[in-house]
Amino acid sequence: MWAESLVVLAVVGVKNGRTRDRLYRSLRDIDPARIDAATRRLEAAGVVQLRGRRVTQSTALERLDRLDMISI
Repeated sequence: MWAESLVVLAVVGVKNGRTRDRLYRSLRDIDPARIDAATRRLEAAGVVQLRGRRVTQSTALERLDRLDMISI
């Protein structure tokens, strides 16, 4: 679950999301396979969208961010 949290933090508020390569570099202490698994679970839950090599926030996540429901 912690990998999922870190992926969400990496893409929330970022208009065009992040490339997978950028996620791998940003989260370099996490195995890329674990990051990929986390992004697939987040996509299945409707939290992020996978668009080719990009991971973007879903419209629901974007809305929650605008409502200040996500605090860091």
